[in-house]
Amino acid sequence: MLHPFEGRILDATRRWVHALVMRGTATDTGRDPFSSVMDMLDRGSRDDLAISRPCAPLVAEAEAVLLGLWRLVRDGRLDGARATAALIVGGGADALVAAMEPLALA
Repeated sequence: MLHPFEGRILDATRRWVHALVMRGTATDTGRDPFSSVMDMLDRGSRDDLAISRPCAPLVAEAEAVLLGLWRLVRDGRLDGARATAALIVGGGADALVAAMEPLALA
């Protein structure tokens, strides 16, 4: 069972990606802080991130990595978060973590 925060993040991530795949654009892209984070991941990721459909019963590998990143930010372990983010988005790691912070701490 996921912590409620991670459950909400996983659900929002899946819905955002599903909207992107189905419509070619995610809902409110760039208009809210979560969409900004997702845009950074979408544009900056070094590799394809396989995100499951919203109804999937299990957490996929890439989803687990992203949830781990969110947990690092939420727990205030920002050095670890930046190091993990750098593996995903390279040079955009600082900006990604900075964009995640307000959401993770809300």
